[in-house]
Order: sequence, then C-alpha cells, then structure tokens
Amino acid sequence: MSQRTVTRRYAAALYEEADANGVLEAVDEDVRMLLENLDSNPPLVRVFESPVIPQDKKDSIIRELLDDRVEGLTMRFLRLLIRKDRETITENILDQYQSLRDEQRGIVDAEVTVARSLTDEDRTALVDVLEEKTGKEIRLHLHEDPDLVGGLVVRIGDRVFDASVRSQLSALHDRLRDTTLSENALDDVA
Repeated sequence: MSQRTVTRRYAAALYEEADANGVLEAVDEDVRMLLENLDSNPPLVRVFESPVIPQDKKDSIIRELLDDRVEGLTMRFLRLLIRKDRETITENILDQYQSLRDEQRGIVDAEVTVARSLTDEDRTALVDVLEEKTGKEIRLHLHEDPDLVGGLVVRIGDRVFDASVRSQLSALHDRLRDTTLSENALDDVA
C-alpha cells in the first residue's frame, strides 16, 4: 500500500472518530498546533522519525509533552501511530487531515507570488476576486519575488494563473522572435 494511501486512511480515521465523538473543533486545533510545532521544532521531528529511539520512549516523550495540551482523542491517535510504527509519517497524516477538513469546509490555499508587498486593501481585493473565481474560501499565502517586475502569479491546487510582467515580457519576446523568423523566411523566399 502506498504511503499516500496510508496517510489518507489514517487522516480519514482521525476525522471520523473526532466527528463521532463530537470533538472535531478540538482535534482541528490540535492538528494546527502540532503542525506548527513540527514545522518550528526540528528536535521534535527527530523524535518521531528516529529509528533508534524505542517506541516506549517515544510514547513517554509524547505523553510528557502533550498530555495536558491536546484532546484525549488526539493523544490516543498519536500513541496509536507510534504503536503501529507510523510515527515517521505523522506530519504527512496531519497535513492530509487538514486538507480533508479544508475540503469539507470549502477552503483552498492560494499561493500568490508578487513583485512587492501588497497593501491590506490590495490583499482584501485579491482574496475577494479569488473567492469569486473559485467559489471557495481562500487562505492566502503571499511570497515576494522582485524578479517578477510587476503583476502576480497565483497557484491554487494544480492551476496556475501567471499575470506577471516577466511572463508578459517573455510572451512578447517569443511573439516578436516568431514574427522576425517568419519575416526572415519570407526574405529567403523572395
């Protein structure tokens, strides 16, 4: 079974159990907090991924760190991952859970690259336009790239909309080159 299939199954199981126990919101918060901590705390990632740390030690560390900070279901889930030797894919499972929940809520991530920072008004206007185009709630992630010169590049899932000046200049360059080549071909014929 592929790792992607495994992560989806565990994420779906966590969702179903949280929903059945009426603790979806608490588990959502736990997942958000855990992902933030895994992202900002490499030693914690090493605890999950280390093959030399025994399972009972990992279990003890997790209980000590999180027992009073997370919902009981979240703790049982993390301990299950350790018992089943799936702790190395914990972050992937949590990402998949978050994606599943976002999909259910109609939320999509929009990765937007701009040449320079946007004002709050521009940000709000951009989110409004993207929400209107997609019919979904947008979670905006802005990145700056001065090489764009101007404009922006938007990536939502697999779709990319490139309205950067760099892209437009490149397209103009290609059209001019093609026109020049065509004219030179005509000169050769004459």
